[in-house]
Amino acid sequence: MSKKNKKTNEKPVEKSIKKVIDVDDDDVLTDDEEVKEPVDKKTKKTKSDKSDEAVEESDLTNSKKRKIAKKIKKAVKYSIHTWIFRCFLCALIIELILEMFGRRSILGGFAFLFNSPIVFLYNVSIIFFTLLFALFIRKRVFGIALISIVWLVCGLINFIVLGFRVTPFAAVDFLMVKDTFSMIDVYYTKFQQVLIVIGIIILLIGIFVLFRKTPKYEGQMNVKLTMLACVIVWGIIWGFTNFGVKHNIISDDFANLGMAYQEYGFAYCFTNSIIDNGISKPDDYSKDAVLEIKAEIDNMDKPKGKMKKPNIIIIQLESFFDPNGLKGLTMSDNPVPNFDKFKEEYPSGYFTVPALGAGTANSEFEVLTGIKSSYFGAGEYPYKTTVNDTPVVSLCSVLSDQGYATHAIHNNKGSFYDRDDVYNSMGFDDFTSIEYMYNLEYTSTGWAKDYTLTDDILKCLDSSEGQDFVFTISVQGHGRYPSDKDSCEDHIQVEYTFEESMEEPFHYYVNQIYEMDEMMGQLKEKLDERGEDYLLILYGDHLPSLNISQHQLTDSTLFQTEYVVVSNMKLGLKDEDITSNELACKLLDELNIPSGYTHKIHDLYEGDELDEKLEMLAYDELFGENYLYDGHTPVPERHIRRGITPIVLEEAFDNGSSVSVKGENFNTYSVVFVNDKKVDTDYISENELLIDSDKVSSGDEIVVKQVDMAHHQLSETNMIVYN
Repeated sequence: MSKKNKKTNEKPVEKSIKKVIDVDDDDVLTDDEEVKEPVDKKTKKTKSDKSDEAVEESDLTNSKKRKIAKKIKKAVKYSIHTWIFRCFLCALIIELILEMFGRRSILGGFAFLFNSPIVFLYNVSIIFFTLLFALFIRKRVFGIALISIVWLVCGLINFIVLGFRVTPFAAVDFLMVKDTFSMIDVYYTKFQQVLIVIGIIILLIGIFVLFRKTPKYEGQMNVKLTMLACVIVWGIIWGFTNFGVKHNIISDDFANLGMAYQEYGFAYCFTNSIIDNGISKPDDYSKDAVLEIKAEIDNMDKPKGKMKKPNIIIIQLESFFDPNGLKGLTMSDNPVPNFDKFKEEYPSGYFTVPALGAGTANSEFEVLTGIKSSYFGAGEYPYKTTVNDTPVVSLCSVLSDQGYATHAIHNNKGSFYDRDDVYNSMGFDDFTSIEYMYNLEYTSTGWAKDYTLTDDILKCLDSSEGQDFVFTISVQGHGRYPSDKDSCEDHIQVEYTFEESMEEPFHYYVNQIYEMDEMMGQLKEKLDERGEDYLLILYGDHLPSLNISQHQLTDSTLFQTEYVVVSNMKLGLKDEDITSNELACKLLDELNIPSGYTHKIHDLYEGDELDEKLEMLAYDELFGENYLYDGHTPVPERHIRRGITPIVLEEAFDNGSSVSVKGENFNTYSVVFVNDKKVDTDYISENELLIDSDKVSSGDEIVVKQVDMAHHQLSETNMIVYN
C-alpha cells in the first residue's frame, strides 16, 4: 500500500474517535435506562403513540374504502339500472345493424340515424322493450343474447330477401315458408342451399353452447322494478306511436311497404306486420251504418240496356309490362308486338296495382273482389290469412249467379298462396293447376312457360254448353332473373346502360315476355276462330324485380302496369287509367250484369268516401257480423273440382317385366296407390303408368292419385281390383 493511500485511510478514523470523545458521560444510557421521547403537552402523547394511531387509522380507512368499493362493484354488477342500461345499449347497436341490413349499406344505417334520430330512437325503444324480458330470468346474458339473435336473424333475412325482390321481409312471410321451400331451387344453387343448412346448424349449436356457458344471475331479481321498466317503456312506445301517427312522423298505412321500411325503420314496420292483421274495425261500424250503405246502393239507378253474357277470360300476366319506354334499355326488336297492337285497337290504360316486384296474390285479390288489400295489415296477403277459409263475394260468384261456368287456371302448384282453398271459398267450379297440365315446357329457372295456357283455356271453354268465366294466372315472367349468359332463347338482343350488372337479367326477362306476348296472339286467334262472343282482359300483376327506379319510367309509376280489353264485340269502354280493384266493376257495368256490393259501391262513391264505405263493407263481410248479407253465407259452399279433364283408370295387367296401369289423362304427377299405399311410379304417357310387379298381388285395390311436390294427395281416380 502506498503512503498516500495509508494517510488517506487514517483521517476518517481520527475524526470518528474525536466525535466519540466529544460525547458527555451523562448522555450515555446504562442498561437499566430507556429512551425517553418528548411528550406533547396538549395531547400528553409521544410521537410513537401518534404514529401507531395514524397507522391504525390509515388501515381502518383503507378497509372502509375497500368495503365501499366492493359494495359499489356489487351494486353495479347486480343493479337493475345497470342491466336496463345494458339492454338499451344492445338495442341501440341492434337497431343500427338492422337498418344497415335493410338499406344494404353501412352508410345507409348511419344516414337513417342522423337524418331521422327520433324515428331511430323509436325503433330502438321497440327492441329495448323486447330485451327487457330477459331480466325476468336467471340466465340474463343468455336471454339478452337470444333476443338479440332473433332480431339480427330477421334483419339478415330481410337483407337476403331484398336481394331477390323489392318487398321487404314481413311477418306474413312466415306463412309463405311452405311456398318458399318449393321455389328454393329457383333462387339458390345446391351449394348455396348447403351453406344455408350449415349456417342454421351452426347457429343452433351456438345458441345451445351459449345457454350452457352463460352464468346464472346471483343477485335479487327485482321483478317489480323490471315490470315497472317494461310498463314505462311500453307507455313510451304506445304514446309515441299515437303521437307519431297523428303528426305524420310515422304512419300505420303501408301502401308502399318498401318505402315504409325505409322511412319508419325495420323494427317498427316488422313489428307492425306481426300485430296488425286483418281489417281493423271501423270506429263507426254498426248494423245501422252498414244497412244505410246497403240501402244507398240498392237505390241506385238500375243498369240500363240488355245484359250481355260473352265468355270472359282474364289473364293476370306475371311481372308483365311494356319495356319499350324504359330509359336505359335498348332492344333489337319490340318484345311485345301483340300487346302493343291490342292497345291501339282496344280499350286500354295504366293499371295501378298494390304490389311491386312481388305480391301477385294481392293484385289478384283486388281484381276479383273489388276490395283493396291495403285495408289489411302491413304486407299481409288476404289469401294466406283470411280468404283461404272465409267465403267472399267475388267476380266468380257474381258470374256464377248469372249461369256462368267458372274456372281457375294457374301453371304453378295449386297450393301456392293457398289458391286451392281460396278458389273454393270464392265459388269456382274447378281449378286447373300445374298438377293437371300436359306438354309443359320450362324456363331455365324452373318456371312453367305460358304456351300451354292457350290449350287449358280452350278446354275450359269447351267444357260447358253455356258461357264461361276463365280466370288465369301466368307464371313465365317470374323472377329470379339469372345473371349468367345463355339462360334463355335469344329472340331479342338487349343492351342496358343504366346498371351494367342488370343487363343479363333484363335480357332473360325481355325474352320471357316475348314468348308471353306470342301466347297472347295465339290465344286471340283461337278465340276468334271459335265464333263465340268473348272478352279477353290482359294485365300485368306488378313490375318485375329488376331494380327499376321511378325516373326510368316516362309516364307511369312503379305501381302501374298496363291493361287491355280485347273483344270481338262492340264495347262502350274507353281508354282510361284504372286501379286493380276497379276492373271488375268496369267490366260488369259494361255488360249490364248485376254485381256484388263491393263492386257496386264503386259507382256510388269516390275518393276518401269510397275508401271509408268500402272498408266498412269489407270488414262486415270478412270479420264483422255480416249485416250486409243478413248473416247468411254470401257464397254457397262448394267442393272445387281439380282439373278440367277427368283422369280415368281403366285397367292394370302384368306385361312380363312390370305391371302396366292403363287409363286416360295421366301426367307426371300421377302416382299409383296399391291398397292405399303409394308405390314408385314411372310415367310413360297420358295413357300408361308402370309399377314393379312385386308391388301388387291379385285382389289388391288400385287407384291413381294426383300428388304434388309436397306429397299432398289432390284427387284420385276410380278404383279397380287387380287380377
